[in-house]
Amino acid sequence: MPLMLSSRPARWRTLWIISVCAFAPLLHGQDAAAESESDSAIAGTAQALESLIDRLPDLLDLGLPGFARTGAVQLIARPRFGDLLHEDYFRLPVGVRVQALEHWEVRTEARTYFTHGFGDPAGYGLYEVQAGVKREWPRTHETGWAAGVDFVTAVSRPPPGITDGLRHWVPYVSNSFELMPTKGVLGFATLSADFISRTSLQPDFRTNQLRQDSLMVTVGAARDFARFRVIVAASVADTTLLSSTSEQTVALRPSVVIPVLKRKDNSARAQLTFGGRAVWGPDGWDFGVNTSVRLDLRYNAGRKP
Repeated sequence: MPLMLSSRPARWRTLWIISVCAFAPLLHGQDAAAESESDSAIAGTAQALESLIDRLPDLLDLGLPGFARTGAVQLIARPRFGDLLHEDYFRLPVGVRVQALEHWEVRTEARTYFTHGFGDPAGYGLYEVQAGVKREWPRTHETGWAAGVDFVTAVSRPPPGITDGLRHWVPYVSNSFELMPTKGVLGFATLSADFISRTSLQPDFRTNQLRQDSLMVTVGAARDFARFRVIVAASVADTTLLSSTSEQTVALRPSVVIPVLKRKDNSARAQLTFGGRAVWGPDGWDFGVNTSVRLDLRYNAGRKP
């Protein structure tokens, strides 16, 4: 199916919807200010949410508020060891996340590849770059809001199949909340849009990847156990409001995260993730499993006032 771009009015309509959702926490914050909640209670629960999300850093990739201290710097490497068995190249995305101001986070990631020597020569270089900015609103003692935008684009001339060859603008609004406080279960929800456009590369769509601009709703829950963490996320994406055709995907993605090399605060310097997926979309059903490794180095330059 050829790549078709949505009309400009449709894009502006969706940006308006996302903007309204982004300012909803501010309106809620004005009502909450009229209530008699103490600052210490708000700070206490915000720290509890921060602690759980901090131990599950994959949730930050969904745009959830992280409540990190101002000046905190997080270096992330995500080697793809499965490439050693299935590809001629080895992928090594490397990124940095910075809490530039009290409620503002910026992040960027360079996704690199190089020949690993167990197959045919594949060269080396960049295949994608990502950049994003996020604004957080920790407003009450039991929930946190965030809104931001991510930009991802294919670059260079990488081997076929390593990237979809497209450019993505992804604005989003996210919410994290205590779903079951007595059980330590965190709930989360994200509303996002994906505006796609061509690059100089030929588009290379993956199975059930939507080929036009789309809206997506993701909901899920996470819990931290003594020796592992569990995350379950469900999502629905639809092109109807933003494009000239109507396509949908529905996905369920459970995963188990095993921390390695824990710090004193129980966060991990590295973690192994074993995940599964069940996706229904234009190409039918797609089932699969995956494993990933995440290395997490941190530097905290300051504290919140």
